[in-house]
Amino acid sequence: MKSLFTIALFSFIFNCFPGDAQAQKTITEEDQSALEGIIVENYYVYNPADALDTVGGALPQGAVTYRIYADMKPGYKLQAVYGVPDHELNIKTTTHFFNNAKWGDISGDKIDDKKIVNSTAAFDSWITIGAATQRHSGVLKSEDTDGSLITALPNADGMMTAKIKPVTFFGFDITFFSKTLTPAKFSGNNGSWAVFGSVKGETSENKVLIAQLTTDGILSFELNMQIGTPTGATLNFVAKNPKDKEIQVSSLVH
Repeated sequence: MKSLFTIALFSFIFNCFPGDAQAQKTITEEDQSALEGIIVENYYVYNPADALDTVGGALPQGAVTYRIYADMKPGYKLQAVYGVPDHELNIKTTTHFFNNAKWGDISGDKIDDKKIVNSTAAFDSWITIGAATQRHSGVLKSEDTDGSLITALPNADGMMTAKIKPVTFFGFDITFFSKTLTPAKFSGNNGSWAVFGSVKGETSENKVLIAQLTTDGILSFELNMQIGTPTGATLNFVAKNPKDKEIQVSSLVH
């Protein structure tokens, strides 16, 4: 019997690529390496001298804000991040994840850029497909060329103005990212987060932001991703134990 996630994900693919329901696309050798890797960026390190507005919560001493990116070849698009029975998704820390209770939210596309200028809300924990705020796409700070909105990051804030697609959730308990003091582990084997129509990176490097996570502990994760090819085929990249046409990528484990 198919899992609820499998049915939901098929529905997602059908809406993104209706032609795929009529003809199976060929997977090429080039497609096999579409996911070049996962990038974990140290986006911000706790600094008491920044004196950020603590409405909604103060960052714990020693906290680091990490951003996770899917680094894909040009022309490929990220469709979903998922967990299924043979491939559980998990994101963990040895302590807990920080969530700003006032201005934070569950996903990047819901973050109000006006509320993060000088607030710990800029370092709220959330998941996403591309979006860093309601009006900005996330990019590596090293690839950010348009300055910064965030006082604590005066040179580059890792955001570029863009048309944002809403993130859709299947199966996961996303309230995890709205709790003031979260558990240490976000996980699931019957769910995903995705965007209809898929997303490519904001720059030619084609890196898509999938999460921002702040913790004073040690971060680890196992992720699985669905990626669309330039010809309309679909690829599944997994952290461990690939089956059939699944492709294992070692950097999906951290």
